[in-house]
Parts: sequence; C-alpha cells; structure tokens
Amino acid sequence: MISPRHTRKADFNERFYICQCTEAYATNFSNTVKYNQYISKNLLSNALRSFILKNSWLLHNFFRIDDQDSAKTNGHNWVVKIIDNVQFDDVVKYEKIDEFNESIMERVDSYILTMNENLPLWRIIMFEENNGDQVVCVYVDHSHFDGLSGVQFQKDLSKELSTASDDKFISELFSYEKDGESLPDIEPSVESITDLYYPSYLQIMKNYLSSIPLMSGLFASSVNPPVFQTTKPIDHNLSSKYKFLRYTPQQVEEITKFCRANGITLTSYFDVLFLQALEETVFKEIGNGPYSTSSLVAINGRRYYSDDIKNFKYGSMVCGDEIILKPILNTLESMKLFHKTLIQNIKSRYSFKLIGLLQYVNIWDWFKFKIGKVDRFTMTISNLGKIADSNSTFTFKEMYFCSNTSVVFNTILNMTTLPNNELTAVIGYVPELSKYNMEDFVDRFYFSSSLPSLIPS
Repeated sequence: MISPRHTRKADFNERFYICQCTEAYATNFSNTVKYNQYISKNLLSNALRSFILKNSWLLHNFFRIDDQDSAKTNGHNWVVKIIDNVQFDDVVKYEKIDEFNESIMERVDSYILTMNENLPLWRIIMFEENNGDQVVCVYVDHSHFDGLSGVQFQKDLSKELSTASDDKFISELFSYEKDGESLPDIEPSVESITDLYYPSYLQIMKNYLSSIPLMSGLFASSVNPPVFQTTKPIDHNLSSKYKFLRYTPQQVEEITKFCRANGITLTSYFDVLFLQALEETVFKEIGNGPYSTSSLVAINGRRYYSDDIKNFKYGSMVCGDEIILKPILNTLESMKLFHKTLIQNIKSRYSFKLIGLLQYVNIWDWFKFKIGKVDRFTMTISNLGKIADSNSTFTFKEMYFCSNTSVVFNTILNMTTLPNNELTAVIGYVPELSKYNMEDFVDRFYFSSSLPSLIPS
C-alpha cells in the first residue's frame, strides 16, 4: 500500500501530458550516448539502484483513480504516485545491432511509455554494435522529463557508474515495501513550485478567445504570405523520419565566432539556415509559394529562478516560443530579427503564461480538435548547449537528442554539443515530406551551416 505522502493529484501541465500519452498524440523523446568504455550488466544494475534511491522522481507514474472518462473530467481523475517495484529486466533491454543510425532511432521513436501501470516513465536500451561498441539509449515520457532532464539522466547515471560496484547483479532495483520508508515525500509538480506558468487576470481575459479551439490558428492564418503547411491532415500516425549531422570542433568554433561577431545565438543561426534550406528545396518543389514559416523555440524555464530550482534538472520546465518569419531575403538580417524577437519573448515570459491558460480549457478537446487539421508548426528547435561530463571515468563520446514530430511539428532540429566542442544535430520530419527531395534539403542545410564565412554581411 502506497503511503499518502507518496501520492498527489496531477497538476494542469501534467494533465496535458497525460492526455498526450494516453490518447497517443506523441510518443517519447530520447537521449542516446556512446560512452568511452563498456558498461557491464552488473555495474549498470548497481548504478541504477543507487540512482533511483537518490532520486524518487524516477519512481513516479500517473494512475487513474476511477472509471470516469478522462475527457469528461479533464484529467482530474488522475494522480501521480510512487510505484511498488522496479525490476532491472522491466526497465533495461539489450539488443544487438549493426550500428546505431537513423533507422534504429525511428524504431525507438515509435515506443510509447504506458501510464496507469506499475512501471516508471523511462526505459533504457543497451545497444551492442557489431564493432563491439555500446550505445546507451534512454527514452522518457515528456510528463516528467524535458530535454535537459534527458541529459541530466545520462549525467547522473554516468556519475553513479563511476562509483558503483560490479561484483554482483541486482535484479530488483527498488521495492516500496523495503525502500519506501526512506523516501522523501513525493516531489511537487514543477508548475506548482514557481509562478512561471500562472497568467494574470488580464492575460486570461485577453487570451480567452484564442484558447477556444474554434479560434485557434486565427492569428497565424492572417500572416501574409501564409505560413507553410503540408497538405496531409493531422492524424494519429506518429512516425517520424530522422537524419543525423555532425559538426567538428573546428566548424563549431567558426560558427561561434560568426555568431558572437554579429550578436546572435547559435539557435538563431541554425534556425534561419534550416528554414532557408527548406525554402530553397522543399518549398520550391511543392510550389504555390512563397511561404512564411513558424518556429517553436524550446525555452528552459529554470533560467528565471534561484539555484535550488535551477539545480533540479528533472521535470518538464520548458515551453515553446513561436517566432514567425517572412520569406528569407537577407540571411543575416533574418538571424538578427529572429534573435531580437527571441530575446524579447524570453524576457516577457509570455509563452510560459500561455501554457498556463491550459488550466482553463479541456485538454482532451484541445488535442482532439487538432485531428483533421493542417496547423503544424514549420519546425521546432531545441539547443541543449554544451554538455559537461559529470566525472572523468565515464565520459561522453557521442550524444543524440531526439524527439517526436507528434501532432504538432512538420520538422525538428535538436542539437547537443559535447565537451570537446563537437556538435550533433538530429533532424526529424513527418513522413509526408519524404516524397520530396529531403536529401537535397539536408545537404543544403549542412553546407550552409558549416560555412558561416559564405553568409553575406
């Protein structure tokens, strides 16, 4: 029996993700790492047990408390609580592959973690490549993790690996009966520990109409030229296609110099070049242009608060900030405009307040309304920045941050930078775009983004 101190009601942002998961509007996101040395099964089991006992966030799942239709209750019949038990074989799988590549990632992306089940909201796949290398894939549900949380999982795991014993295998990683008493009270929801997501009454009234499903998309539809959309209506096909790109430390150094010289961020640089490559390839192939574009930029909400919140890297404390651009005529000017708009939006915290409006709508209706429409964002971009190793024993050699296009995005650009300054970009896109020359798009984007010296000043 789970103690009352280890259960609580699901909060409004958590209910958004409960709907997204249980109604299959998105799959998962993952952080995949190749370490500098092999991890034995014994060592991994000991490291995971220590990791779990230190961080009870890894023991959460959401449970429905009655038989009512969640759409009618708007998810208020769900709680989050500590699970009873974690067995190693339930959360870790081993698989032999030729190599870790885009096709493997597409398969991992199809997995949906199950709620209302006595299992945590994360899994690990230990891929064994033919050359003997090992790839550690951690995939998670967005209700309890964001991009930085996925990175933090790998950082904390690697730290545990550096100190754990490998003398014996531990099959039971956690037992509530044996370990529950030592756990702290259940962690509160991320949205409840700050004022980040709570709009003022004026903002509530000002945005009320746009929060009604029939009014959504009103402002994007007024952009001239119109924002790009594919012709296929949104459905529950959640499959995504992927491409991996790698930038050398030397290339990243040149890109960084260019950005600093022009007063922009890497996010602004890569976003505009990504959109420009789309305009020059896919958009031309489709025709009927020109098109404006909409980018949803991932913003880390921890940036606004004191160290006690900044240092808690778990939970989902992120929002997407929308930036609409007209067709790109001057690359550098578009980068500067993008950067200026992004900085203004970050300062205002406006996008977080918009997420707060979710507590005033029925989330199940909000998602359902999207099916059959064609109102995806052109792209979403998430730059997790430079990732430091947590120790000198188990260090990162490669890292891939991957997310699902879901029912929201046409394309995705996720980026991570290793301690040696090597940057890995993961491009994702909806299968419908496969009928166009995506190879040409990827090549054009990589070429232009690798050579900042070719961008006219």
